[in-house]
Amino acid sequence: MHARTMLVLALLLATGGAQAGDGWKTSGDLRFGYVSSETRARTGATSDADSFRARARLRASGELGGGWHASGRVAARLDTDQSDEQFWLRDYAPSPAGLEVGQATIDEAYLEYRAAESPWSLRLGRFQAVFGLADIMKKSLDQNDSTNFDITWVDGAWWQWRGDEWTTHAIVRHNDRKGPTGTLRRPLDFADSGSRAGLFLAAESRTNVGPLVQRMVTLTWLPSALRPNGLADPAVEDYLSATAKATAEWPLGTGGTKFRLGGEIGYAANTPRREAMNSGTGNSDALSWQTSFNFMDVLPDHDFGIVYGRVADGWLVSSDFRPNDTALEARWVWQASPDWQFDARVRRREEIDLPAAAAGARRDDDLYVRATWKF
Repeated sequence: MHARTMLVLALLLATGGAQAGDGWKTSGDLRFGYVSSETRARTGATSDADSFRARARLRASGELGGGWHASGRVAARLDTDQSDEQFWLRDYAPSPAGLEVGQATIDEAYLEYRAAESPWSLRLGRFQAVFGLADIMKKSLDQNDSTNFDITWVDGAWWQWRGDEWTTHAIVRHNDRKGPTGTLRRPLDFADSGSRAGLFLAAESRTNVGPLVQRMVTLTWLPSALRPNGLADPAVEDYLSATAKATAEWPLGTGGTKFRLGGEIGYAANTPRREAMNSGTGNSDALSWQTSFNFMDVLPDHDFGIVYGRVADGWLVSSDFRPNDTALEARWVWQASPDWQFDARVRRREEIDLPAAAAGARRDDDLYVRATWKF
């Protein structure tokens, strides 16, 4: 890596965990590992890539008094194959997946009102919003910031109400005309003035009901953001999607091992034409789903899981799943200590629908081995 990148990383690590004065504190995490992939294109040609990758994040947070809290965080995405370094500070992300390798940004900068004993809170500014399944993969068909080595964020307002069993979330996000800050995939486009604000609603319960350990429903509304005929066509429509998620758990024997089953289904009310998605002709599909099979504490602090997802070519709001793909993944997780976690993953993704001229489906095989240190 370049000297400047190594200096930034060293500064992050040197300050990690140090306590600031006057009720302020610092914390963070460092994730690093090896990633490898092989791609077979529609033409049948193959290519491969591998690198060592890291993500470093450092947060400062504290109380301001009167129920107000503040938090700010710097995040950097590093790779041995990066060609340059850049500090990105704009109202949009440089790519649909967030930061590119070699870039850093402020991925949190918010004020939050959270009075003691109050059931509600309000967060304003730049923040992370995560709504995945309660399994070892924690994938989602919709809002799920900064997965794996990625760095994404939300600019906007987040209101929460914590009831006895259910927590309600309402997030209003700002989308810059040049693009969003999270994974909202093309032909979603935010050049139209009516698309500046998007809405995400969720209601989640972690109260156990029989074997159920998680229940959630979500709604995403992106007004005037869908270009159904492609980015070059002026026609716009609202993009509206909804999901239902649930996770259930059962004990396996008396040794402490548990089986956890997760599932999610999503439906998009409006979808683009397949010509805009390069997946054929006609209207793209609207129904997507994932299911996971998890074995918790197979050995003490060791978990193993398998997830399979089938995502429609008209599903445009997931950071974990690409449109028009099936995905099969196996993952092993070792929680070595409260501060250290080790993961290994293998995955295959393959296209579902193709235009008539395509010789075959694109297929991607990838793996990673990574470690995460929290401080």
